[in-house]
Amino acid sequence: MIPFLHRVSPESMEENPLWLIVLCDMMTNLMLFFLAMFALTLQGAEAKASFERAFRAEEAVVPAPPVASPEPSADPETALRRALEAAGLAAEVELQRTERGVRVRLRDAMLFPTAGAVLEPGAALPLGVIARALKGAPHEVVVEGHTDDRPVLGGQYRSNWELSVARSHAVLERLAAEGLAPGRLVAAGYGEFLPSASNATPEGRAANRRVELLVLRPEED
Repeated sequence: MIPFLHRVSPESMEENPLWLIVLCDMMTNLMLFFLAMFALTLQGAEAKASFERAFRAEEAVVPAPPVASPEPSADPETALRRALEAAGLAAEVELQRTERGVRVRLRDAMLFPTAGAVLEPGAALPLGVIARALKGAPHEVVVEGHTDDRPVLGGQYRSNWELSVARSHAVLERLAAEGLAPGRLVAAGYGEFLPSASNATPEGRAANRRVELLVLRPEED
């Protein structure tokens, strides 16, 4: 790059000496400064205070906002009740506190077709709500599959036991897909061997066909 002085012709240097250009520039800046000072004297007290703050070091540096500490995770039963009520599922999903923890009971009609273990599209809502409610808690979750005592006729499952295991595994996979840590999930199948009601009536059999999530109480509790 050609230096500035080398690019100025001798004729222009004689007509406009370089020191004169610098002097004019300095005088212009001084004039603007004093004009700004004069204009400031005509302002009110509020404008003067704002001008003074602009030159303070502590005002020039904006402090970073404080980082809010995360709230402690709520009790799983409380978190589940709130989430289910907000989703309009409080009447369809049963919660029960036990000595081992909190038990979440879902009827199989909410999750699976008859004698099947592939989740229905409608199962995404309750399982997604439950997974989000439990995501921040450290508790282990046991997914239990249950059936009634009617024998399985045909299909790919040889027994109610096998069907219950397949259903619990399907629910476990969906919970993991919704964000629950896989290391916290356990699958179990009990078939017809742990009924919650009598199999002598259609209503009892319907109650026995279910999936339960046992949110275990931590050992330190």
